[in-house]
Amino acid sequence: MKHVGLLLHFYQPPTQDPEIVKRIDEECYRPLFQLLLETGVEVTINMNYSLTEQLAEYAPETLQIVSKLSNCTFTSSGAFHPIFPLIPEKETIRQIQLNDTGNQNLIGNVYSPKGVFPPEMALDMDTVRLIGSRGFKWTITDDVPWVHCNQDVPSNWIPSVDGTAVFLRSNFWSNLISFHGGSGSELVNRMVRDLHSWSGQGDSYVILAMDGETFGHHRDGAIVSFLKPFFQQILSTEGIGISSLDRILDNFPLRESIVPSGSWSTTTGDMETDEPFPLWMNSTNKDHIAYWKLLNLVLEECRKKKPEGVANSVDKMLYSCPLWWASSGRESYSQVRRGILLILEAALNGLTERALLDRIMELAGDIPAMARKDR
Repeated sequence: MKHVGLLLHFYQPPTQDPEIVKRIDEECYRPLFQLLLETGVEVTINMNYSLTEQLAEYAPETLQIVSKLSNCTFTSSGAFHPIFPLIPEKETIRQIQLNDTGNQNLIGNVYSPKGVFPPEMALDMDTVRLIGSRGFKWTITDDVPWVHCNQDVPSNWIPSVDGTAVFLRSNFWSNLISFHGGSGSELVNRMVRDLHSWSGQGDSYVILAMDGETFGHHRDGAIVSFLKPFFQQILSTEGIGISSLDRILDNFPLRESIVPSGSWSTTTGDMETDEPFPLWMNSTNKDHIAYWKLLNLVLEECRKKKPEGVANSVDKMLYSCPLWWASSGRESYSQVRRGILLILEAALNGLTERALLDRIMELAGDIPAMARKDR
């Protein structure tokens, strides 16, 4: 049996415009979840609480569909999409707890995660161990850093760190779907041929993972033109099936491994320059360096004063998007300033000392994005 593990990641930042959320719901979320309900395919879903709480407000009917997806399995994650290896461990734990509490309240009993999707698939060995210590069975990252370290991507066993499984997303197949599209049924046929060539006649698996917004939002009409025939072709082809990552975990052995640090955006060039998370912490990016200096000070000081709150600005300000928009080739300084504003709101909500607030404002002013205009 050839197992295709399909993981769809759904997320919107806490600063998203409500009208955009509503539009993406119409284009993507509602029809895609309806398709999953109708076909009964066993897809793995990650939905960060940052999105779930917005759907509860702007598209509650969509969450009602999600609550019926007993055929699918759900993952945990960070509620507001922080980069786990770049924040304190206690904040990673808190983000996972916020995510699970919020999603269980809004999605219901179908939300019972055994694995953790780290935002942006940003992972290192310490994060894997932390995830395992919280009782989760698996996590996931990209296969590019693994291959860069001269390791063959496994097809009939799963890497693990101290007993916690680490799935390796196929960068090739996932990006082929995300960025090139084509025919869903033809891609299945190509994949079947490739899987037999790669792994022989025995049981094997391949992991596909991408933004759920790929279908219907980033690629107009792709739910009907690609995803539906993709499902139909797999369901009608002997010897191959769509399996949840939970099911794949149950069917293949673990093998203790060293998993290199990286994300699903990390390139071979990034690995060669020892920049495993370059879109969120690049040692040559002045915006990144100044942004983290501001964020870490506000985080430390606010946690001393006001550690609790499910959806407060201190939790939300950890979201990864401003750093992504500050990275080379993606510059949108208005998006960076949205993140800075959220940090400043957290400071004003939790801190009162005049000298400290003055220092925080100075650090905000030191971020180059504050004085730059979008192209």
